[in-house]
Amino acid sequence: MNSQINLSAPINIEAKQVLNLDTGTAIALIAENSPHRYELRQYVNGKEMVMTQTAFTEFTNIVKTIARLSEQNRANRLLQRVTIIPDNPSPKALNLQPTRKLGINDIIILGTGDQLNIVTTTADAKAVRAASAQGVDFHVYIHPPFPLTGN
Repeated sequence: MNSQINLSAPINIEAKQVLNLDTGTAIALIAENSPHRYELRQYVNGKEMVMTQTAFTEFTNIVKTIARLSEQNRANRLLQRVTIIPDNPSPKALNLQPTRKLGINDIIILGTGDQLNIVTTTADAKAVRAASAQGVDFHVYIHPPFPLTGN
């Protein structure tokens, strides 16, 4: 992975819309032949993109493990445009109980977007519904998932 990654650079939430990318969104943005890449690129265009440390770690581990070269190159280009932010879930997210459909990483990623009062882009509709079933609704943009093609 590229070593020139923005770590905790200042985020100006007031200046323009900021999006919190989850792991599934980052994968859909770089996956070979992703039918959702164009739609997602249109949605994120002109917006500042952030990823939590948890999403960044998940994403880079997946890319290192299974991405083909073209996907790795796209991942490097994407990460040059993304600011990595510390995990900082909201109190209401921290009150969620992990379930089979709502993992601790989901709580951290969605909850950090909630704490910052920004939209989280995600392909994990199950996690969003599971949080909602516990009475917590997040500001999300949900898109269909798309896997990496692999080596």
